Amino acid sequence: MTDRPGSNDRLRALLREAQWTSAALARAVNMAGAEIGLRLSYDRTSVSHWLSGTQPRHQVPQLVAEALSRRLDRAVTTAAVGFRTPDGDVAAKGPVAPADASAIRQLTALVGSDTDPLRRTFLQRTPYEADPSLPLWRPVRTAPAARRAKVPAPRGTGVGSTEVATVRDAVRAFASGLDRHGGGHARSALCAYLADDVVPWLRRAGDSEVGRQLRRESARLAFVLARQYEDSDMQGVAQRYFANALLLANEAEDRVTWAMTLRALSSQSLALNHRGVALSQGERAFAALPPEAPTAVRSFVAAQLAVARARADDRDGAMAALDDAERATDRADVAPSPFSVYPRAALEFQRAQTLRGLGDLAGASKAVTASLAHRSPDDRRGHALTCALRVQLLLHAGHLEEASANWRSFTHLGAGLQSARVDRAGSSLRRAFLPYRSQASVRALLSGAWP
Repeated sequence: MTDRPGSNDRLRALLREAQWTSAALARAVNMAGAEIGLRLSYDRTSVSHWLSGTQPRHQVPQLVAEALSRRLDRAVTTAAVGFRTPDGDVAAKGPVAPADASAIRQLTALVGSDTDPLRRTFLQRTPYEADPSLPLWRPVRTAPAARRAKVPAPRGTGVGSTEVATVRDAVRAFASGLDRHGGGHARSALCAYLADDVVPWLRRAGDSEVGRQLRRESARLAFVLARQYEDSDMQGVAQRYFANALLLANEAEDRVTWAMTLRALSSQSLALNHRGVALSQGERAFAALPPEAPTAVRSFVAAQLAVARARADDRDGAMAALDDAERATDRADVAPSPFSVYPRAALEFQRAQTLRGLGDLAGASKAVTASLAHRSPDDRRGHALTCALRVQLLLHAGHLEEASANWRSFTHLGAGLQSARVDRAGSSLRRAFLPYRSQASVRALLSGAWP
């Protein structure tokens, strides 16, 4: 901790607004630190030091801001908390690139840190920001489209349609691996592929049509890597890769991928209980969809908007978005890919989340059953998370035996998955069953349940 410049009245005021004690804030900060791999043991005495003007070490000011943001359901910055951002620890900042740098330059810095064993830990412990400065939809038009289409990649670069197809295949492969094995599977391999192959191709392609296509596919690859990190509960670095995907989509003039990425950020915000941010991002993503967007993409974006509106208690808006998603789902482009197909199972899962948010637990349970019926056997991660939601709904309805049977299914589905999100769901279910441990069947599950 640093020296004490004076009393921190801003933090004191926020504690009053949050109706938190010093001990409650300390617990929330410890939990936020655990999400990014930091083992913290702050208590009310630590908070007392902060209130008297002590500056905590790097990353902790952001964690305090994040904890208060979740509690107050609005963005709280480190400055609003009364802390200054540390300047001296370059390693703690992770990848450094100017905010106005090109998408390729920022991606280079990001994957450079991610593949460096000395800097990777700092990057992976990046705190999530409740109010990040995300790129707006402003396509970078470095050359008129008609002229660019005639511009080949520079001669001798070895970059052409083959490399574009290779990256497109990688998007499919890594997205499939996420569904089948979880976000921890092959994540470092994807980082290395971006650093060693994709970034050099992007640099050499220049301002050509091939360069634009490479940026589009690279944005989608960064999107997949962000989802891997999100599933691994490394929310800050996931947010950085999503932001880079937005930049790459801008430079590729690809509004579809841009809207899909902002939709994913809305889902991440909602999972972290930033309802206002999630709703804003969901609305912006839906508004950004171009008329020519694939119908499956429209369904993907509308379904998340439905959940965000439901969490904001907007019943009519939520149901309207669900209807929009329903009309568009199950339609695919000629060449199916993770960016052109929205499975019925995924839509039903979002329907369940929407109805649950609106208090219709019977409808949510019906949607969960439909989602499980439509799940592909290859989507082990999605199957496990849907099964976990079903257990929660059954317990809430008082169907203990059926909930126990579904918990057994969940433990079977989740076994071997490299997914922190699935692990967290398992721990949550275990706590939910504790009040019923007097039942012999539940005791048996608790004694041998995974994890």
